[in-house]
Amino acid sequence: MTLRLEPLDKKSHDRKSFDCGLERVNEFLWREARNQMDKKINRTWVLVDDEPANVLPAPIVGYFTLTSATVVRDELPDQETRSRYPAYPIPVIKLAWLGVDSRLHSSERRLGETILLEALEEAYRIVQYSGMGIAVVTDPLTQESDRFFRRYGFLPMGRQFGELQSLYLPMGTIGQLIDPPS
Repeated sequence: MTLRLEPLDKKSHDRKSFDCGLERVNEFLWREARNQMDKKINRTWVLVDDEPANVLPAPIVGYFTLTSATVVRDELPDQETRSRYPAYPIPVIKLAWLGVDSRLHSSERRLGETILLEALEEAYRIVQYSGMGIAVVTDPLTQESDRFFRRYGFLPMGRQFGELQSLYLPMGTIGQLIDPPS
């Protein structure tokens, strides 16, 4: 398996064969991702397998979607963090969607981790380029996804999302993951 990350393209990528086991995550990729990219609402990247070569549309192994968002100071995870920021909305990057095809869930390749790290690296690049954004936030859909994100250092925020809490990973932590000090 030779993986390649690229922006979603409806002609080059086979969205319909993707199934991560969560209907909401599938439905977004199948029906909304490309339309929302065209409207400049968010951006979706897909991980595709280059083997076999020249198969179009290429099967999607996994994907993630990033968008801009804001948080308010009181939603930040602890008093020390809250004290550093003003009371008005603070820019963040939202990891809106992340999924791995269920046929590869038991893979030893740890594709969920691969896709998450790609998403964090892309978010870090966006913040470095724009100079705006203090963290990546996400809203886990299941207890399993909540545990997954927390394993990578995401912290609970003071904001509910369904029965779970939104999660927060500071950009400084992401920088250490992406570009560790020498």
